[in-house]
Amino acid sequence: MNFRSLFAFLSICLCALALSACSDAGGSLTGSLGNYYRLDFDQARARLYSSELALEYVAEDAQVPVRISLNLPEGAIKTGTYDLAEQGDITGQRGDSRIPRFISGTLDIQKFSAKEGADIEATFEATFQTGRDKSTLSGDISTQLEVIEQERGYAYDAGEEDAGDASGDAASDDAGEGADALEDAN
Repeated sequence: MNFRSLFAFLSICLCALALSACSDAGGSLTGSLGNYYRLDFDQARARLYSSELALEYVAEDAQVPVRISLNLPEGAIKTGTYDLAEQGDITGQRGDSRIPRFISGTLDIQKFSAKEGADIEATFEATFQTGRDKSTLSGDISTQLEVIEQERGYAYDAGEEDAGDASGDAASDDAGEGADALEDAN
């Protein structure tokens, strides 16, 4: 085996090791964007806020090099494909570097339930502006959902019979409808 063959073999092994390390963290990131911006991370997490679902790839120093946000659609989040240019964004920062400008992308949610600790599985593909060129980024995530904030009327705990209180006011009726919509989505 000559030096070039050995170098190529070791390079492939190191890349495979790096990708497997990321996938053990609950997700993976790949693409030509890695030539311009550091994509390494230690853990992937999914957080539900009152206004968005955030999928975050978090580095050891707590910085978030990649953050995919999906604005909450009317009604419940459902499995399916979302256009991130229309319904979300991809942002991030690593040290003094911000992720290049997001142009377009899709988020495909394969598994989701708006319950604390529920499994979420999703993949995404995106394009970024890097100088005069465009770069790509794709990834996947498989983790448990953290519910950070609850939007009024958005029933995130589908395990309850009625997300509202027993008073029968409009707020509890709205919450009950949210639970029904959530159950219909699953």
